[in-house]
Amino acid sequence: MSIFPYIYFMISSFHITDSEDQIGFYAGLVTSAFAFAEFSTGVFWGRLSDRVGRKPVLVTGLIGTLVSMLVFGFAPNLPIALLGRALGGALNGNIGVLQTTVAEIVTKKEHQRKANQPFWTFLTRNEQLPHTPLCRSYGHLGPLIGGALAEPCKSYPDLFARGTLFDRYPFLLPNIVCAMILVVGIIVGILFLEETHQEKRFRRDVGLELGQKILSVLDRQSPLASFGKANDANFEESHSLMEDEPPPGYRSTEGSPRYPSSRSLSPAAPPYTRSDVAHRLSRGGAPLGIQRAFTRPVIIHIIGYGVLA
Repeated sequence: MSIFPYIYFMISSFHITDSEDQIGFYAGLVTSAFAFAEFSTGVFWGRLSDRVGRKPVLVTGLIGTLVSMLVFGFAPNLPIALLGRALGGALNGNIGVLQTTVAEIVTKKEHQRKANQPFWTFLTRNEQLPHTPLCRSYGHLGPLIGGALAEPCKSYPDLFARGTLFDRYPFLLPNIVCAMILVVGIIVGILFLEETHQEKRFRRDVGLELGQKILSVLDRQSPLASFGKANDANFEESHSLMEDEPPPGYRSTEGSPRYPSSRSLSPAAPPYTRSDVAHRLSRGGAPLGIQRAFTRPVIIHIIGYGVLA
């Protein structure tokens, strides 16, 4: 979305045509290349996430968007600009994967509905804010970045002199800023994003282990760490005192009038290991085929969204 403010001027700088109508046509072509490529690869990324997991697909989408922005920023002509936009859409067709991840994190169905509701519906309610629309709304800051940083040699001549890299590629700066934001997202995703796929969530994640180590180091260096440890020590001491065996005179094997006898409590079953849980989950049915996935309601929704877009 960051290209919307300056795409007309970018197409004009390619000197393809002098007609304003033709410039608008090429601008729409470049803008729609991302959406068309994203639509074409959405099913592929969804099926791939069922095989390799949600986290690799989501992180790959961020990396693909970063690469496409750099290619688009350095584009000297229309074909390279189209390639950059199409590359970003082809590597970022993971909207379905993202919504599936939210559904796997939010296990209760009533919370899943709230997690994907529009943000404005929560402004008049005393409810928890939705996660997906709220995070998606941050993307609408892209046009502000694109409009403010495009052609910096004209907008900020004191900071960006003529004859520099940003004079040769006047639309590179907004793409670099967006790429830097994506770098932060990629690092956070690798270090702190947990896998949500039922069969893949128990495998080892080196990035997540590294992120937990970083958090543990920061927690030890925090001034509140000693305070928290002191509270934990006091709690353990009081808990151990409560678990001490009472004197013989206070022992009782009979249940009270209000509460059942303690002898009726059955011992807890031993917890399952990760391999047992993964084996149980792996016994599920096979994934749906493409013909069974594209049902009539799905096709109607796709056509409706296409008409609205």
